[in-house]
Amino acid sequence: MVTEDSEHNIINYIYYYNGGGVAAGDINSDDLPDLFFVANTGENKLFINKGNLEFEDISEQANIQGNASWNTGVTMIDINNDGLLDIYVCAVSGLLDFTGHNELFINNGDGTFTEDAKSYGLDFKGYSTQSYFFDYDKDGDLDVYIVNHAVHTNLSHGRADLRNDRTANVGDVLLRNDNGKFTDVSDSANIYGGINGYGLSASIADFNNDGWDDIYVCNDFHEDDYYYINNQDGTFKESLDEAFTTISRFSMGSDAADINGNGYQDLITLDMLPKEERVLKETEGDDAMFNMQAHLKKLGYKDQFSRNMLQINQTGDYFIETALLNKVADTDWSWAPLFADFNNDTHQDLFISNGILRRPNSLDFKKYVSSAFKGREESEGLEWLYNSIDKMPSGKVANEIFEGNSEIFKNQTGNWIKNEPQLSNGAIYVDLDLDGDLDLVTNNFNQAASIFKNTTNGKANYLDLKFEYKSTNKEGVGSKALVYSNGKSQLKQLYKSRGFLSSVEAKLHFGLGKTSKIDSVKVIWPNNEYIVIKQPEANAALNVVYQEGGQIYDYSKNKEKNIIFKKEDFINFTHKEDNYNDFAEEKLIPYKVSTLGPAFALGDIDDNGFEDIYIGNSVGKPAILMLNNGLSFEKSDQPEFIEDINFEDNSALFVDVDNDGDLDLYVASGANKSPKYKTDRLYLNNNGKFTKKEGLVPEDQFITSTVIAYDYDADGDQDLFIGNYSQLGNFGLMVDSYILVNNGSGHFEKDQNFKLTSKVTDAKWYDINEDGIKDLIITTEWDHPYIFINEEGKLREMKLPNELNGLWQTVTMYDFDKDGDKDILFGNWGLNTKFNLNFDGPLMMYHSDFDRNGVEESILAYNNDGKYYPLNTKDELSSQMNVISKIFTDHKSMAGKTIEEVITKGSLKQAKSYKVETLASGYLLNENGKFDKFIPFDKDFQLAPITSFLELQLKNENQLVVGGNSFRVNTYHGAYSALKGLLVKGKDRYNFVSEFGIEPFHDQIKKIESLKMKSFNLLIVVSNDGALRCYSY
Repeated sequence: MVTEDSEHNIINYIYYYNGGGVAAGDINSDDLPDLFFVANTGENKLFINKGNLEFEDISEQANIQGNASWNTGVTMIDINNDGLLDIYVCAVSGLLDFTGHNELFINNGDGTFTEDAKSYGLDFKGYSTQSYFFDYDKDGDLDVYIVNHAVHTNLSHGRADLRNDRTANVGDVLLRNDNGKFTDVSDSANIYGGINGYGLSASIADFNNDGWDDIYVCNDFHEDDYYYINNQDGTFKESLDEAFTTISRFSMGSDAADINGNGYQDLITLDMLPKEERVLKETEGDDAMFNMQAHLKKLGYKDQFSRNMLQINQTGDYFIETALLNKVADTDWSWAPLFADFNNDTHQDLFISNGILRRPNSLDFKKYVSSAFKGREESEGLEWLYNSIDKMPSGKVANEIFEGNSEIFKNQTGNWIKNEPQLSNGAIYVDLDLDGDLDLVTNNFNQAASIFKNTTNGKANYLDLKFEYKSTNKEGVGSKALVYSNGKSQLKQLYKSRGFLSSVEAKLHFGLGKTSKIDSVKVIWPNNEYIVIKQPEANAALNVVYQEGGQIYDYSKNKEKNIIFKKEDFINFTHKEDNYNDFAEEKLIPYKVSTLGPAFALGDIDDNGFEDIYIGNSVGKPAILMLNNGLSFEKSDQPEFIEDINFEDNSALFVDVDNDGDLDLYVASGANKSPKYKTDRLYLNNNGKFTKKEGLVPEDQFITSTVIAYDYDADGDQDLFIGNYSQLGNFGLMVDSYILVNNGSGHFEKDQNFKLTSKVTDAKWYDINEDGIKDLIITTEWDHPYIFINEEGKLREMKLPNELNGLWQTVTMYDFDKDGDKDILFGNWGLNTKFNLNFDGPLMMYHSDFDRNGVEESILAYNNDGKYYPLNTKDELSSQMNVISKIFTDHKSMAGKTIEEVITKGSLKQAKSYKVETLASGYLLNENGKFDKFIPFDKDFQLAPITSFLELQLKNENQLVVGGNSFRVNTYHGAYSALKGLLVKGKDRYNFVSEFGIEPFHDQIKKIESLKMKSFNLLIVVSNDGALRCYSY
């Protein structure tokens, strides 16, 4: 039992409630897995498995109780290569009055153990979390990475480069096994060891499939996680920025496994985003982190967000984050994730242990402490603070378990395990009763441990693999196995320390489903030799023995790519957003309206047969015009662009408005505080010089998102559709878009017969009904798409399928199903979003002056079990409407309240309401000219907002490049960066662009375009707040 007093508590030690680990292994060689439980304080426990789920406590005679004051993680490992499992326990010492060191209990073979860490160089003293044994240098023996953790001090909150200065007791260490004695090689191996390293777990795996094992380290609080790629020379390269765009903020437990069957190991990291509405509103989350995020970024830290992250490994080069799409992002205060096939159906399932004794991030508790602490002496204050700990709310919460199917996870909590509050920390999977399925064991905080018996039994087939490797690594730690059955393969790698503070037994478990026939098993040993076993028997434990002289596995074949595109350095342009912050003006909005640039347009200005490029810019930076001679680009001197440096450029179009035979330029303006710079601009072309002309187009003050041209009234000149998106400072206001009718000489008037009030994001002219006249397709947010059929200059709205209100971003036409006609493809917000977490009904936005102060607010609400709750927290609502803080004096009083209880039903009825019924990107299927069916795209298209489609021809086949992502959301949503770019042939034929030579789209894609050069084509990728890229093909 962990007890609390004025010195020993979570105030003085932030990890006081983290609990202890659990380990499984056969310590007495009877083929039954035994169990070891860590006690933070008091005596550790060792239980011998007697069979039939009966256990005998041999802790006292085994002499494994330990002498350290505070124990944490445990690993069972044969440290001296005598064929007997030893036990390595991590400990915290040098903090408070904690004494001792990490302890190594050597198995004497007679049911007793002798502590001998010092003889092996494993008696680490410091703030230790858990150990991870692996052969990082391929010399045949097991080295160890020890994750350690900092505690809050004045020194641990500085710049990110603190990680470069090693701090004794705190920094992680890598110990190399030198003939049985462990030597610290952390510095020479490039392992960080700073005072800001809050290490809580690690995952060891060959993430990049090069045959050498890598390390992912989870750090709590502000410090970034670490991703160490093995350089194959005894050193590592930290590569987090190159491989990950989104990480957990309070990274806790982690695990690695190939969950989608592509042969690369994926990763999950846990955090503490609550699922329950009441807890969500009572505790601090990312909603309060906007200013902190900006501050940490200045200090050199990566953007981090407080939720679980499910990182899908894309060919070892980078990871795609999908936890929101898979609905595994919000499991509350979570510790140990474990990937395993619990129902033996061939797919990886996921177990997560949960719960904390008290929630230190309770907003009401923090407010109480802040106010009551004032005026007290520090010693008096700490004593008072300890006496106030009971005011922290309980953090008991159910463990969760998810069924996997290689595509998506389904929550089976309540079906597979009981849905009851727990305080479970360390956890493992293990087949305790040897019946062919994996049971679960949890080490619970101040409660008896739990064993969850798996009742799958004979309902599905399985195969277990054990290994006998070299004498210096007898269990074959680091071995991989590929099981081939029923036309599919499963990859697993043997590592013992997994999840949180815990270790599993040295066995790989494969579910086979209904199939009892195994084609073959390929085992890749730690030295990269491999063996193939043909048609082994199912429903058995196969012992695979290493034999010298095997063939070396060729990892290079996994890296072969079909390179079509080559990166070029034709245009040096990087878009940089200005520092305008929408959230400071409107504190309740979910995303910005001010970051829609840069504008981009193609057109042959100098009539040389090659399209030139206009690139608009953000406030304070001039637009540029790049002239194309077919071989390269040269910047054109345009004084008017410099004069208009204070405009924000969202969209642009080259179009001959005055019918003089050359291309003029229309630039759609974006957000700006000054009315002077909100209007769109029209520049007339005079021998290649562009001059702005006033009074030719209406001078509206809206944020314009798009401009497109077409002679829709067939009078011989180009008319314009102007798509308006928003009004700065009034997010929820629907604004007018219009058609400008050209009088033939470049003067425009609004078509009074066309009316559209919405939030337009994109528009295209396409001949939908193949009558030779182009029709108008428009995408909008908080509304449905619009299609207007052009009937000799009169636009008739076409009826679309119901329930299509969305957050639509872009549109194109493409023969997606390859049936010979073009479908209409729409880019929506995607499903990998917090909007999708509790999407039991439409997402709602209410727009009104709720507090009657003359300023309209936009309040979002989501549906959870038939009731609508405000998306924003009490603090956010109060910051915009002070009346909220008067009605709800603390967070608990508002937590769990519906939107009608917070805003009042009467106010909501008077407000204008808008809804989002679908977030899925997809297409309207063309069935003989009718578009009556909307079909969502596959999940790979749903990873982030789709903002650009480009059709191009590759190898005599029309293909589609798809891009997107969005960072303009507030910190509650994080950053949508998982859509790395797709190259599409058809609905079932696509791959990521990185497979063809294009760099993955880690940033926000504004537009993708293509133009012809003299001897090749050029693909151009335009990014918001990022560099423009060019690829020849």
